[in-house]
Amino acid sequence: MQEGQGLELKKSVSNDNDLGQCVCAFANTAGGTVIVGVGDDGKVTGIDESKLDEVQLRISGAVQCVSPVPLHRILLDTMEGKKIIKIEVRSMAPDSFCTHHGLIYVRSGSANLRMEGAAMMQFLTDREVLRYDSRLSQESMDDLDEVKIREYMRQRSPLANLSNASIADLLFNLGVADRDGRIRNAAVLMFSKSPQRAVPQCEVRLARFAGRERVRVLDSQFVNGTILENLAAAESFIMRNIRIGHRIEGMIRKDVPEYPVSAIRELLINALVHRDYFDCNAVQVSIFEDRLEIANPGKLLPGLSLEDIGALSKQRNPLLYGLLRELRLLEGMATGIPKVKASMRDAGLPEPLFQEIGGFFKVTLLGPSCRELLVITERQKKVLRMVEEKGEITTGEVSFALSVSSPTAYNDLQALDRAGYLLRQGKGRGSHYVLIR
Repeated sequence: MQEGQGLELKKSVSNDNDLGQCVCAFANTAGGTVIVGVGDDGKVTGIDESKLDEVQLRISGAVQCVSPVPLHRILLDTMEGKKIIKIEVRSMAPDSFCTHHGLIYVRSGSANLRMEGAAMMQFLTDREVLRYDSRLSQESMDDLDEVKIREYMRQRSPLANLSNASIADLLFNLGVADRDGRIRNAAVLMFSKSPQRAVPQCEVRLARFAGRERVRVLDSQFVNGTILENLAAAESFIMRNIRIGHRIEGMIRKDVPEYPVSAIRELLINALVHRDYFDCNAVQVSIFEDRLEIANPGKLLPGLSLEDIGALSKQRNPLLYGLLRELRLLEGMATGIPKVKASMRDAGLPEPLFQEIGGFFKVTLLGPSCRELLVITERQKKVLRMVEEKGEITTGEVSFALSVSSPTAYNDLQALDRAGYLLRQGKGRGSHYVLIR
């Protein structure tokens, strides 16, 4: 028996604070069990039967110092013929936490760590207790643009007559201000005259690069307006920096952008509304010869994985999300990403690639040229057929099946990766390749 992430051993209850901190840490992490009557070395010492009631009272008192008190059970048990007491602690709900004497503790290995500073902010953000968009801003209503607010209301409720409604009432009804006139960060991001003053991280950095590498910049623009202004500016920048083809339908010539406009718009909206505004970095849009990348600060929310994208709807900034949904820019039904995938397939392009890199969430759209500039060989075509049949493949499997050396198999897989046919997943010996559909 050894102490670890979910187990704490105590020979006795000599320090109520230590026990309370441990219960708090278990509750804020994944739950766990404290066993009283077993030493740190795993040796069962037991509890004097005449002191069992006293020890249980001390344990109960220590647990009551945790606020709110987590779900737990205090059980009397026997181990190696000696009396022990187990305290089984359940984890808190994902959107809540508890404290011990006002301090937050979490479990890391066999240690109980006190959350402070940036670590505490991240803990609260991850548990969706602390949300940037709902925090009160240092800005005032005077810093908001009345024209932007009324234009938003006109688009939101085109049939309503709100000309006599005060700005204070409109903002309160939208949930972005309180009755005392204090505004929330969501109001700044949507309606501020100068949002970059209060929220400098609202910036969007756009760049068009020559070729396929991030080396020579052909065009660039930094925008730092409201969310709707940034969306419009980013769309405009992308449209002037991607290729536009044409097709004839009947007697009418139609423009055909390199990437589906609906996919670009959906991904831009997602980047702006789902980004982590506690992070000082900007949303980044990068256009290359063969692809378009959109990266926003903030990893996926806890409980979500890359496989869940397009299946679940979860909001980091629910106030902002609601404001944009009222404009019918979002649906809130997890339909956005499936629509992006469908529009890419309809355009004859690979589905988007989703990655978490260095604290950013990145989406890559592969363009028509991703499969035109690198010609694949007959042997590489065989590799593609193998991946289609198996679902995934490793360098070793290619080497064995095609009777080629491991370096040759690796080079073929890398060529297919660069050409936009395969995607490498994992690292080292555990890496494999999957098909980009």
